Amino acid sequence: MNLTFSSFADAGDLSKERLILKAKSDLAIGNYAVFVSGVTADGTATAGKKTAFWFPDGDVKANDLVVLYTKTGIASKKVLKSGATAHFFYWGLQNPQWEALGGRGAVILRAVEWTFKPAKGADESV
Repeated sequence: MNLTFSSFADAGDLSKERLILKAKSDLAIGNYAVFVSGVTADGTATAGKKTAFWFPDGDVKANDLVVLYTKTGIASKKVLKSGATAHFFYWGLQNPQWEALGGRGAVILRAVEWTFKPAKGADESV
């Protein structure tokens, strides 16, 4: 996976809570989604209903950070002292997702092929 976990920051505090990811190589961020997952007793992700954030289309370079805030906000970018860029995204949720005692984890999914069908209208494949 070319997008890896770096850390959870300020878990439980909606105003600051965020998931920090790092790009290992150049990538199209719109091919990735993050899911909130339950965690089983043996520490693996659970299947079933999930809350998800699908990143909008855009390019991310190797060593860039991808910061996903739980709260509402406006996407932005900032060049870091290292020369890498931090890409800030906002999930728009009303409650924290990464509380330490909540039995939750994050799953990153890379989806380069998918099919879409609107509730009304014809099939469209991407």
